[in-house]
Amino acid sequence: MTKITLTTKEFDQLPKQCVKIVLTEDKPDWHRLVETKDGRLEYRMGAGKRKDMTVRKYRTLVRSIVMAAKSHKLTHIALQLGPMGCPKLEEKGSKWYYRTLAEQLQLATYEFTTYKSKKSDYALKEIMICGIKKAADKQAFKTGLITGEAVNYTRDVANTSGEDMAPSQLAEAAKKAVSGTKAKVKVLDHKKIKQLKMGLLDAVGKGAKDKPRLIIIEYFGAAKKSAPVALIGKGITYDSGGLNVKPTGAMHDMHMDMSGGAAVIGTMRAIAKLGLKKNVVALIPAAENSISADCMRAGDIATSMSGQTVEILHTDAEGRLVLADAMTYAEKYYQPKAMIDVATLTGASLVALGQKTSAVLTKSKSLQDKLVEIGEDTGDLMWPLPLWDEYKSSLKSTRADIANIAVNFARWGGCIEGGTFLSFFAPKKTPWAHIDMAPRMESAAGDKLVKGATGEPVKTLLRYIETS
Repeated sequence: MTKITLTTKEFDQLPKQCVKIVLTEDKPDWHRLVETKDGRLEYRMGAGKRKDMTVRKYRTLVRSIVMAAKSHKLTHIALQLGPMGCPKLEEKGSKWYYRTLAEQLQLATYEFTTYKSKKSDYALKEIMICGIKKAADKQAFKTGLITGEAVNYTRDVANTSGEDMAPSQLAEAAKKAVSGTKAKVKVLDHKKIKQLKMGLLDAVGKGAKDKPRLIIIEYFGAAKKSAPVALIGKGITYDSGGLNVKPTGAMHDMHMDMSGGAAVIGTMRAIAKLGLKKNVVALIPAAENSISADCMRAGDIATSMSGQTVEILHTDAEGRLVLADAMTYAEKYYQPKAMIDVATLTGASLVALGQKTSAVLTKSKSLQDKLVEIGEDTGDLMWPLPLWDEYKSSLKSTRADIANIAVNFARWGGCIEGGTFLSFFAPKKTPWAHIDMAPRMESAAGDKLVKGATGEPVKTLLRYIETS
């Protein structure tokens, strides 16, 4: 793990092993490692014209610094960065600048080596940040470190192999995430799930050896009379597709199908460690969509906790089923002031948007605008898709109240279809948004992140809670 620290020392007072990172206005592909007259090393890299620096470019630049240090096997580096001379960054303010710096350093230093039999001899041991003098900026940097660490915890959980992250183990990961904080975790087992008549969660998870759980994390940092925000994350710990089995090339990464649940757990970790004066509850319906003699069948009809019946036309449209019961539970027992669900729900969202942004679907224009704005601010980009009532007719079943996919098996608008299904279970008077994060489940080319889970949208969910 890379140590990231603030120092009051000037660069020439730091140990000689520390390599100074110097940004120039050369093109971003310009790099030089040079030795100065006093025998110190400087790594000079182009960042483009300061006047052209944008919020998005800045995030990538910070990650690029770390990637460059790794590529040259530098063990200790020192930075002294500030927004001055970059008009678009100056507009955001120094607190945003230093918080973002810390977040992005954490994300870029991350490595997942749990399953490597041979560990690398090299490590970027320390990044020292010089020149932050204001107390508010130092606090912002500290907040960024906590946030980034929570994102990386999320990535660890999502990257873990399915055999090591079944529903019961995901519950343990949730407990570990908030251990030592005022957050409380309770886990409803399969027996309790059936007692509560959560027929959709039961249907998805009953075929696996490790039965489904409903993981609940409660954090009350404000007066208990204040209604909480409810965060709901899809916790499908492995998705074979069920009897509608996934084809080769579409199943090997489905240990990450619980990335929405992992993100909600990571968000609660950050909230609790920061000690926010907010009330938040998180629900992670956890299940493995497995194949066995006991698993759900295409054509089965299940009764949801809400009482609505669902014809399961496709067993690989399972995420929406578990989310539906969790949404009903959250509304019944917590009466939240807002509800956001996060899920790797559809491959169709990648078809629509590519790999650079998650989709957000909601009927609340204010909630939509806020999530999109915060996403731009944090780097967890989001783009809205419609959630019109006109889409509902495609899910009207002749045998049950609704079907879990279009009854004519149409392939069009699959991301919208998933959100539309969830809208049948959304609270009537509470603002609710559905985030389909499948496009951002794993890093894409140009992200300057290691291959694997991104940990999105932890930063956006956290910032939403902070500003709500």
